[in-house]
Amino acid sequence: MYTEFFSLKEPPFQLLPDPKFFLFSQRARGAFDQLLYGLANGSGFMMLTGEVGVGKTTLLRTLLQHLDHGIERAVVLNPMFSSSEEFIKAILLDWGVRRYFPKPMDKADLLGLLQRFLISRHRMGRKVLLIIDDAQTLSDALLEEVRLLSNLETNDAKLLHILLVGQPELRERVESTRFRQLNQRIAIKASLSPLSKEEVGSYLSHRLAVAGCKENLFSPRAVKAIAKASRGIPRLINLISDRCLLAGYVNSTRRIGKKEVKMALKDLDLR
Repeated sequence: MYTEFFSLKEPPFQLLPDPKFFLFSQRARGAFDQLLYGLANGSGFMMLTGEVGVGKTTLLRTLLQHLDHGIERAVVLNPMFSSSEEFIKAILLDWGVRRYFPKPMDKADLLGLLQRFLISRHRMGRKVLLIIDDAQTLSDALLEEVRLLSNLETNDAKLLHILLVGQPELRERVESTRFRQLNQRIAIKASLSPLSKEEVGSYLSHRLAVAGCKENLFSPRAVKAIAKASRGIPRLINLISDRCLLAGYVNSTRRIGKKEVKMALKDLDLR
């Protein structure tokens, strides 16, 4: 609705994890570099945590774009499986080891199939990466299963790289006494935090530029108000900023001020 009014190629604040809109803030760059380092150096087990809406999924997709083509990856988006067997089947299907399972296979058979696949890729000089998003929803049993999968290795290399992605409670669980052995195996612990007040302005400018905007649409007071209302959380920034542009369109102004921010916050019930 407002894209033509603001001379935009596309809406700049959609709630989609599109890597082209990803801003490498200081904390995001640090997390990204940690994960790339872990993969390059065969760290084996890694974890990325952050509050809802801080950009974990977008960072993850950006990371996948930067990965070497020699890395085969499987991404589990909803790890709420009823059993270890279902979990292992899901990752085997994602890697294309099997297209389907015509007959029941017990856990030992599935693990054997997985190990043969990993060994074959190791001999080909290829790395294999398992990414589990929303990992805080893993049951205790499946979290222990993930630890056991990390044991798959040769004398000189990890056969399987694992990246757990989740909310802060994932880290709390992993660092509890119950999961001491799992915690000891995680070589890289990266985290994402909300943007600083100064970074919010850069975030807005970056997304507008990617969407084709050649001017600064948000006044300093508007940026300050958005930073305060959103607490630096990118998802909230996007929600508020999208409504601000709509308010600007309704008010026939190409300069977003505090008035438009107030309209947006009222519309979103974020007052």
